[in-house]
Amino acid sequence: MPTLKKILAVLEPSVLNGKDVDMEQEVTLLTCNSKEVRPGSVFIAVKGVHQDGHTFIADAISRGAILVVAQEGCTIPVKAAREKQLVVLVDDPRAALAELAAVFYGKPADEMVLIGLTGTNGKTTCTWLLEKILAEAGYVPGVIGTVNYRYVRQKETTVLQEAPLTTPDPVTLQKTLRRMADNGVTHVLIEVSSHALDQKRLGSLLFDVAAFTNLSRDHLDYHHDLEEYFAVKKRLFQLHLKTDGAAVIVNRENAEGRNWGARLADALPSLQVYRCGLDSTNDIWPTETVQGKSGTSCTLHVVDREVQVESVLTGEFNILNMLTAGGVSHALGLSCQQVRNGLAALESVPGRMEQVVLNEQHPEQQPAVFVDYAHTPDALDNVLRTVKQLCRGRLVCVFGCGGDRDRGKRPEMGKIVGQWADCIVVTSDNPRTEDPEQIIQDIIPGVQASGAIMVSPEELFERSQDTKSFSVVTDRHEAISFACSQAENKDWVVIAGKGHETYQIVGREKHYFDDRFEALQGLLVWSVKHLLAATKGQIVSGSRKDCYKRVSTDSRKIQPGDIFVALHGEHFDGHNFIEVAVENGAAAVVVDRECGPVNPGVLVIKVADTLVALGALAAYRRRLLGKRLLVASITGSSGKTTVKEMTAAIFAACDGQKQAYGDSVLKTEGNFNNLIGLPLSLLPVTSAHRAAILEMGMNSFGEIAKLTAIADPDIGCINNVQPAHLLGLGTVEGVAAAKGELFAGMRPESTKVVNYDDPHVRRLVKGDQGKKIGFAVTATGRRYKPAVQVTRIFNKGHLGTNFTLDVKGEKKPVSLQVPGNHNVSNAAAAAAIAVAAGIPVADIVTGLESYAAYDKRMVTVTLPGGLQVVNDTYNANPASMAAALQTVASFGEQGKRIAALGDMLELGELAETAHEQVGRLAAELGYNELAVTGEYATTVSKGALAGGMAESSIHIFADPKAIATWLYHLISNGVVAENDWLLAKGSRGMRMETIIEELEQLLKL
Repeated sequence: MPTLKKILAVLEPSVLNGKDVDMEQEVTLLTCNSKEVRPGSVFIAVKGVHQDGHTFIADAISRGAILVVAQEGCTIPVKAAREKQLVVLVDDPRAALAELAAVFYGKPADEMVLIGLTGTNGKTTCTWLLEKILAEAGYVPGVIGTVNYRYVRQKETTVLQEAPLTTPDPVTLQKTLRRMADNGVTHVLIEVSSHALDQKRLGSLLFDVAAFTNLSRDHLDYHHDLEEYFAVKKRLFQLHLKTDGAAVIVNRENAEGRNWGARLADALPSLQVYRCGLDSTNDIWPTETVQGKSGTSCTLHVVDREVQVESVLTGEFNILNMLTAGGVSHALGLSCQQVRNGLAALESVPGRMEQVVLNEQHPEQQPAVFVDYAHTPDALDNVLRTVKQLCRGRLVCVFGCGGDRDRGKRPEMGKIVGQWADCIVVTSDNPRTEDPEQIIQDIIPGVQASGAIMVSPEELFERSQDTKSFSVVTDRHEAISFACSQAENKDWVVIAGKGHETYQIVGREKHYFDDRFEALQGLLVWSVKHLLAATKGQIVSGSRKDCYKRVSTDSRKIQPGDIFVALHGEHFDGHNFIEVAVENGAAAVVVDRECGPVNPGVLVIKVADTLVALGALAAYRRRLLGKRLLVASITGSSGKTTVKEMTAAIFAACDGQKQAYGDSVLKTEGNFNNLIGLPLSLLPVTSAHRAAILEMGMNSFGEIAKLTAIADPDIGCINNVQPAHLLGLGTVEGVAAAKGELFAGMRPESTKVVNYDDPHVRRLVKGDQGKKIGFAVTATGRRYKPAVQVTRIFNKGHLGTNFTLDVKGEKKPVSLQVPGNHNVSNAAAAAAIAVAAGIPVADIVTGLESYAAYDKRMVTVTLPGGLQVVNDTYNANPASMAAALQTVASFGEQGKRIAALGDMLELGELAETAHEQVGRLAAELGYNELAVTGEYATTVSKGALAGGMAESSIHIFADPKAIATWLYHLISNGVVAENDWLLAKGSRGMRMETIIEELEQLLKL
């Protein structure tokens, strides 16, 4: 930390107040915010737009400031004068702040090469280009600019902070430079705004190279006119460029016919100046230029050298940005080859003609959508002029103007959009404290002056391409959704104004808002085009809306704008509820038979089969997202819901905190895992979701195949194969074949997750040459050397299980909160799915350890009186029944063990034997009491007797409610109490959870 003496040395005070001050004491903080002051701080009183720091001097002193720097002529607070507080008065506190910040952080700029870029537009793109060029050349570049403050080392980007200002305040600037220097940054690219120059944020900072991109109308709410604006920009070259530095200047007339670059170059006769332009009269220029939607190629001439370059950027304005990057690189001594490598390495610039694509494998299946930061007349003209030259269909532009800013540019921007665009959607930008409607009214005269006709949104996309039209959609979310959903595949949509910004300023508050996300969502919105493409149906009646909302099969849950799919069920027919759906707001209905007259305002689409159509709607939405969405599908005879929940917990741990637009992981809710449930689980997917974890259930052949076709999984897991649903599948081998439809239906490049502990699953992949990730928790399974292995299992009873997770040799301890070896296997399956998705082992462990028992699956509850209950009533088959009995039997050495068991359904010819084995196992495990109900209660009882359980300990009941009454009497009489355990389990149809529900009610009486 610098001393007070060192800090004072940079100032030239006109008044020094304070005596007997220790000049060798360390300065701990430099700030112009009195609330941040602590003992040892220096407080600089700066007059701002809304507050004057001088009014907070007394507050800063009371908080422990050892030095106050204030404006010459100000009145020193009485308290400071009385206490002889050290107060320095200077001519310009802003300039003093910048100099003090540089000294406080040890003048970090002296340790690096500095490149400054200024201009109305193009600064950010130039910094991204130069960042790539420097990184590819082996340097460590840092960037301070509009998007964020960051540095790149060994191709890893470290973001120090998001950018509150293009050029930060002096303290943040110097602090950022210090962090960069300490991390080995060699070159720093700084976007220098006119505000920063005018407010002296740079202090005495000197640049090795300075670049000027352009100047056009902007910030005239701050600067009086363009001449003043230009004069401020010029200071970068006059005051902040080293005497041996170089200036790189774009030599081009703007839309108004003024060449500010030429004026600037002429004003710098003593400096090395490199001019960039589109012809050979310049020092850097292009030839043989070819442009398209995918980018630009040209020959780049740099003084006396040339090189063929390619870039993803397109447009004349971006060619000028590339020329600027080439000129700066030349001034830095880089080769043309290094320039070429850097330009080719750039994939995109955030919010600068940034293309938004749902499915990158099939971009032709959507309109070309671009998000751009263009918020000035010149920038908007450049972008739209470029797009118009490349677009084969209609040019659609969504734009607005910011509030509390230069009102004069609003009609000018409207006129430019009207000149180039075919379909125009005028909307809100950042209205700030202005009325959005008034801002739009300021824009409209300019749009109309171009000859565009105002129409309703319903008419906008129906008009001829030869007729320019515009509509007003004030809500920006609705405007973007409308434009993206209604544009045809050959159209180009430009969403202008906010670019990389992830907020919208309404009043004085920032609300999360990202044009790129909104565009993606707009491309996903159900339109008539999408509905017909998905269902292959035909419109039989009704009017078309622009946008539709959710897909639902429940008329009771329909909301305005939704799509109702009328399904046929065993006990109902959705066609009989169409009227209810329409009354609740359905805007479209999907039917497969005649349904009588429907409100003419509701679209009616007829399909061959509504159940098939429901699946097709989900499959279509999944295809639209392509590789943007990772889909993992899980099936198995037991444990699939637990594996799904564990997997979702891992993915959530990997993704970190909840996103502004909601969770990034979509998962099957409840038991929505069949031909109705899985589509309804998948249909809510949005572009914010990065993964969908889907459960697949079945009870007959062919169902998994259909579900696989809908979900199109990237990862598929068969957790196990056990006797279940044998009424429809016959044998365990039949179960294996039905479950195997998942693996059989997956794409060749998808990954199969294989349980090597299960011989049936192993056989399913025998000879399979595709991608596989295996898991095992037994010695038998580990012999196959799967990628995921579990060893050193330690049973903690009802508290859970500890084990070692081995992922390709990387071993980590795991403490699972749920009990049972079967849950260890479930955890291994979830871990294998995560490995297939590329999730780090540390996140896998975090996710597994965060998992808690879920909805009737080994959920532990304690009843009044102390009886502890394991609710495992969700479902049952022989394997899961055995696992539950074994798990609860291991809970401690004291206390009674009671098993309340219901039938295992759909076991076919195996039912008698399987139920007898359950009874025998309960007896062999030492259960004190056995309560059974259901068709096979006597069979279970027989097995228990054969296993050695006393007849007096076996109780047969008519239903679960009767078991609850029996247990209530045992509790009331003190027969069972604290430390005793009850296991409740049976197939879903037995509703064994009724025992727990009834007991809770009885014990409340």
